[in-house]
Amino acid sequence: MYDGTIQAGVAILKDKYRLNEGTISKLLGLDITTLDDDYMSNYTDQTNHAEYALHFLVGALDSTSDDTKLSGVIDGFMHYFDLSIEALALYAEITPTEMKNFISDPSSLSIEKKYHMGMRFMLLHFVLKESYRVEADKKEENTN
Repeated sequence: MYDGTIQAGVAILKDKYRLNEGTISKLLGLDITTLDDDYMSNYTDQTNHAEYALHFLVGALDSTSDDTKLSGVIDGFMHYFDLSIEALALYAEITPTEMKNFISDPSSLSIEKKYHMGMRFMLLHFVLKESYRVEADKKEENTN
């Protein structure tokens, strides 16, 4: 059972998904072999990231529908990069009207179009992943 701790999440990744410690350490951005029960006393950005990532890797991934996940990616593109509905529709190779309809009612789009959109957005997300970090760093600099 996932209780929100890194140790519980690591146990699920090992047992349910058969990941080894090296892979888990890469995914979480910290060396889990040296993590002790008192990790909260030395809380870092890596620890914070690990807790955030684990929520998705062991919890939300199984508990949300694929439509909800795809809608979340679209929301992220619109929020982080100010991508318009029209731009997203062009990337997905659908019409802006189809994109608007999908956002308000995911069942309005055929499974084939959702698959195509999901694959294209997965690649776009991969290409832009470093940009998320740059944007987060800018926000952090502005708050200091």
